[in-house]
Amino acid sequence: MDAVSLRAGLILMVVVALTLAGCPFSSDLPLSSPADALPDDALTGRWKTQDKETRQWVTVEFLQYSEKEYVAWSRDPGEASGKIEAYRVFVTNIEGERFLNIQELGPGTSRVWSFANYHITGDALSLRFVDDALFSTQTFSSSDALREFVRKNLRDPRLYASDDGKESVMNWQRVTN
Repeated sequence: MDAVSLRAGLILMVVVALTLAGCPFSSDLPLSSPADALPDDALTGRWKTQDKETRQWVTVEFLQYSEKEYVAWSRDPGEASGKIEAYRVFVTNIEGERFLNIQELGPGTSRVWSFANYHITGDALSLRFVDDALFSTQTFSSSDALREFVRKNLRDPRLYASDDGKESVMNWQRVTN
């Protein structure tokens, strides 16, 4: 799957973020091994956000798959067929910052990873997607090398900002009913 197809798949989960962002960074490697992932029970459940352009509500639901991994699924509100997209997700901690490792599941997907820094406060989930701006000339031989690069650039605004300098932030609300 090429970068355009990957972006199309991620739109279902992060439709507003991609509207604001340049290109999300994708990698053949996650930030860490799923075996080293941190469980975060606060992620579990359904979250919603409103697409600023279409005004449609988009939801994503995180379901615990194993002790340390989740499956996230979303239905495209614009698809008459009700197509569902599913993602493998786990958490990596880098200097106190939590990152989602996101891999699209299903036939015909590229199996690459995308990343989002996240914070949960009460019933609010904030996601900042890692942009490709800092990564254009970088190659990584391991998850350790990728994680170290992100660690060194945690304070660099280009980690999350597109070429126009806008950070791709999405705010979600927990669905409680």
